[in-house]
Amino acid sequence: MIRLDPATANPAPPPAVPAWALAADGVLHDADAAFRAGAALASLDSLARAQPAWAGAWRQRLALRCAAASMRLAGRAEDEAALRDAWQLCPAGPGSAPA
Repeated sequence: MIRLDPATANPAPPPAVPAWALAADGVLHDADAAFRAGAALASLDSLARAQPAWAGAWRQRLALRCAAASMRLAGRAEDEAALRDAWQLCPAGPGSAPA
């Protein structure tokens, strides 16, 4: 489980995505699209580094989605619900994690 580390938590609210990056007018060139994507990634990075109280749940959710995508790429039938159930319903103890 991912826990909040008070030593690295930032009490200040994370910055929002700049208004120019959210403009709905579209982009004319690939360079403009790349620049806006970079701005969005920078905002997402600052949000993740701020470690809000809900960050642990967000990271677990992302990990579950990545695991489900890996299952699809491997040609297996497990979806997010099946993976979550397999993890949450496994018996406690060493060596009892789902294989």
